Amino acid sequence: MGFVAELKRRNVIRMAGLYMVGAWLIMQVSETLLPIFDTPAWVLKALVYVLAIGFLPVLAFSWIFELTPEGLKRDSEVDQAQSIAPQTAHRMERLIIALFAVALVFFAVDKFVLAPQREATMVAENAKVVAEKTTASINADKNKINPHSIAVLPFVNLSGDPSNEYFSDGISEEILNVLAGTPELQVAARTSSFSFKGKNIEVPKIAQALKVRMVLEGSVRKQGNNIRVTAQLIDASNGYHLWSMNFDRKLKDIFAIQDEIAKAIGEQLKVKMVSTSTLGEPASGTKNLEAYDLYLRGMSLWHIRNEKALWDAIALFEQAASLDPSFAQAYAGQALAYAVVSDYSNRLSKEESHARGRDAAERALALNANLPEPYAALSQIAVLELRRDTATALNSRAIALRPSFATAHQWRGTQLMVQGKLAEALASLEQASALDPRSRVVAENQSIVLRALGRNAEAKNRCQQALAFAPDYSACLGDIAMAELSMGQFAEARTALKKQAEIENPGASTQVDELFNALRSKSSKTDFAQRLAALGFNSKFNPASKNLFEDYDMPSVLILLGEKEITLDYLERFSEIKGNYVDWAIMMPAMDPIRCEPRFIALVNKLKAHDPYFDKICGGKN
Repeated sequence: MGFVAELKRRNVIRMAGLYMVGAWLIMQVSETLLPIFDTPAWVLKALVYVLAIGFLPVLAFSWIFELTPEGLKRDSEVDQAQSIAPQTAHRMERLIIALFAVALVFFAVDKFVLAPQREATMVAENAKVVAEKTTASINADKNKINPHSIAVLPFVNLSGDPSNEYFSDGISEEILNVLAGTPELQVAARTSSFSFKGKNIEVPKIAQALKVRMVLEGSVRKQGNNIRVTAQLIDASNGYHLWSMNFDRKLKDIFAIQDEIAKAIGEQLKVKMVSTSTLGEPASGTKNLEAYDLYLRGMSLWHIRNEKALWDAIALFEQAASLDPSFAQAYAGQALAYAVVSDYSNRLSKEESHARGRDAAERALALNANLPEPYAALSQIAVLELRRDTATALNSRAIALRPSFATAHQWRGTQLMVQGKLAEALASLEQASALDPRSRVVAENQSIVLRALGRNAEAKNRCQQALAFAPDYSACLGDIAMAELSMGQFAEARTALKKQAEIENPGASTQVDELFNALRSKSSKTDFAQRLAALGFNSKFNPASKNLFEDYDMPSVLILLGEKEITLDYLERFSEIKGNYVDWAIMMPAMDPIRCEPRFIALVNKLKAHDPYFDKICGGKN
């Protein structure tokens, strides 16, 4: 108690209170005034440190010195009984109370009057800045953005049950498919719009990445047999909400909700929704929710395009069809998967996979002749069977049914390429890319057409764009390497092939070393070329082969090694196999050294293809 009394006598406690009140008041004023003058943030931090550091010296000073009527004196010079006059003490107390009152008044005014005004001003300024940035970013590419373009983002699952994830995804996908059937709309493909799932990215940035003006987002809350779907349409060019609505329905009405939302969006965009189903009719083609869920899971895997994902997708489609044999989309999914699975796997021969794909597509069309997927699948099968006119007609039908069907535009591009219509092929793939800018396979096919045009630097760049969002997409590493080989950039090509080997088949690293040893004349080019040419069809998918090269790229590698006869032998041998991609190989400028050879000309005719470089290289002579 004696120490506390001594602190009071020496006015240390009063000084501590006075200092704290004063420091608090200084900070309040500083926080208000400093931002007005654009003072750096470090100034306010420095002030806090100074005030904190000064607290102890002030207390020490008040212990040593005392304020008397005669002025400031050391404690030893002052009589303890009369160390400070009562009136002086009262003045100090009144000063502390006055400062505290001022601080309280300032706090109240700042809290309830100034702060709301500052916040309102800041919100208005921030909104203005955001609007200006959004408008600038969208308008910068205004000429390239279709005003009737839209992306349907995956609806957020708010049910609290992860098993309902595909259910919320399914609503998004069905709305997307309905909108994609509208000629007046450009609809971003599922691959691209779903690539933003679970990512906290602002709508304007998503719209800019997908090159669309409108974005539809929403949520699904499923509880028992009840469901609430919330959807809102945003104009990314200005950030405005054009439309929003809640749909409370019984679970059995979910298919009607999909069409209802799609029609509402169509009205907002002032276009005719020519392909929406009659209200209440399930757009999905099934009333079996379990079959529908299996179908959606299968489609998500089909878009991945690798061996395991495709076979898993086929299994899911088959389960969906067994639950509802009248479910047309389940067979359409099988058709799509079987049309491409032999490009990624050796489990089935081309003939068998195409036979299964054709059967599934025909069954789907028998159930619903207005589905675009079966026509696209049949088109891809037909072109690999050299029924080129039929392939074109089937694919045109798929695009007519769903103008925003990115896969159909992609396949149309490669079909045009083997007809020698390289410029048209590129245009079709550019359309596919516009619809599905984050599709890996579209980017890779576009790179192949650019290589066929001899635009190797652009081909390399296109695949590098894909690797920016899909760094492990090894197919694009192969295209980059082929472009670099064509440009004589051997060191860069070796790096790309080594990385491709790490991802696909580490054993193929030896093949990469052998290739560049041969190119540098450190080993026999002929011996290495013969070993390459001896590899079997689709050997890339057999790890034991230790081969990295696609069958259609192998001729370009053989020519690079200077082996014309071996190249011609290889092309002739593989042209005997159904479903080969030899017609892709003959489009490459690398074939110029053998382009005028009678064997090469005969091969082009046999494949019912068209050589776009024959007239230029061979002078039009047969």
